[in-house]
Amino acid sequence: MNSSDVSLDIGAKVSKVEYAELTDVALHGTEDSVSIEQNDKLLSTYCRKVDRRILLYATILCILNQSDRGSIGVAKVVGLENDLGMVKNDFNIAATLFTVGYLSLEFFSNFVLKWVGASRLLPTLGILWGVVCALQGVITTKGQLYAMRILLGMSECGFTAGILLILSFFYPKHKLTTRVGLFYLSSPLANVISGPLASALSQINHPTIKRWQWVFILEGVITVAVSILGYFVLQDHPEKCKFLNTEEREFIRRYKHREGTLGGSQKLAARDVFQVLGDWQVWVMMGATFAACEACGSVSVFAPELINELGFTAAQAQAMSALPSACGAIAMVFIGRFVRMCGSHWLAGTSALATVLIGSIMMVSTLNVPVRIIGLCLTGTGGFAGLGIFPGWNITANSQSVAASTVASGLTVFFGSSSGFVLSNVFINSDAPRFAIGHTVNIGIMVLGITSCVVTRISMGRRNRKLRETRFGGEKVFQFEY
Repeated sequence: MNSSDVSLDIGAKVSKVEYAELTDVALHGTEDSVSIEQNDKLLSTYCRKVDRRILLYATILCILNQSDRGSIGVAKVVGLENDLGMVKNDFNIAATLFTVGYLSLEFFSNFVLKWVGASRLLPTLGILWGVVCALQGVITTKGQLYAMRILLGMSECGFTAGILLILSFFYPKHKLTTRVGLFYLSSPLANVISGPLASALSQINHPTIKRWQWVFILEGVITVAVSILGYFVLQDHPEKCKFLNTEEREFIRRYKHREGTLGGSQKLAARDVFQVLGDWQVWVMMGATFAACEACGSVSVFAPELINELGFTAAQAQAMSALPSACGAIAMVFIGRFVRMCGSHWLAGTSALATVLIGSIMMVSTLNVPVRIIGLCLTGTGGFAGLGIFPGWNITANSQSVAASTVASGLTVFFGSSSGFVLSNVFINSDAPRFAIGHTVNIGIMVLGITSCVVTRISMGRRNRKLRETRFGGEKVFQFEY
């Protein structure tokens, strides 16, 4: 990356000459001299259309997805364990079983999406997990809760990876990172909204339906209603998109073909998939994603319990659990500027994980309430900032083929969700109120995540030099963006 590069989006850099060629060829199919401003206008119009339809809907549905998934944390502090006779680490088992169900089918979900189509698969998944979420409100035993958590995980798997994949179909590479970051903004927003909302729902007094049951039932019903709209909103890829006109479809087809990232209508070859899976750099990149998701999970699922153990009431804990997520949401809004300030994804990501590291050290070092609340907010800030960086980086840096995009988006969600295995078994009731084991494990994972960023940066720099050395004349070659 040199000084002749111009930053066109958060952290993604494309040379002025290359950008002009991309837009000229996209509009006219040749490299005739055409105003870059004219092409910028057409690209901006196209992106706004996709933003208003696909990105906005995906973000809303993801807020419901995160809220439904994390509602068990709220239910716990308003009587779930007592009513179901759960003792010791039964709750942690329930949280772990969700991850088991989620990961059981996750890796294969994007291959199914390519076959079935996003417009049919993703709304169906939303309806399924909404129904399962609501059914959690009618269970009477912990065995039934275990079964529901497995089914909830299985019904949710494929949604996030599927959204990441279709975003890579619709957006040019230099626009993708920002959109992925905006999509992941739904995660802290879900916690900000669901904390006070669940607190209000849990105050409902009903002669037969208990407070924690209302949380599950109403959130599930809302999800089903919103998911049905997906059949009319979501599109499979730009070439078949109904809300784009002919000029816009042809423009983006040529544009993405020129940058080598068009994948919506391309076939997925098994040989290409195995080639990507054999690339060690792809796997190393996932370490940072794992670390960020571990931090986010600490806030999303266990924040109400962590705050409750500090001496606050259940209602106060639910409402205050929104605070660290609010810090994370603010961080994600400004993460684009921070990436530009750092000049790279890897350095910004390293800083985000270092923030979590500091927060975890604060929480494991003392039981002082103000200090631990600040530590929890730092964890939310760094974790969600990392979530705004790493998934987009993973996909942008591996967008040279449809196989690379499919594998990268699938592995991103797979590794992110795998953090639930660790998370569910280190924040245990017997370790309250300090939760030293959980915070210590988080410290170690953040160190591994930072190491992953550094190793990836070194590897990408070396690969880019080799790619430039092997090109012929003015031939353009794919370059990893770090």
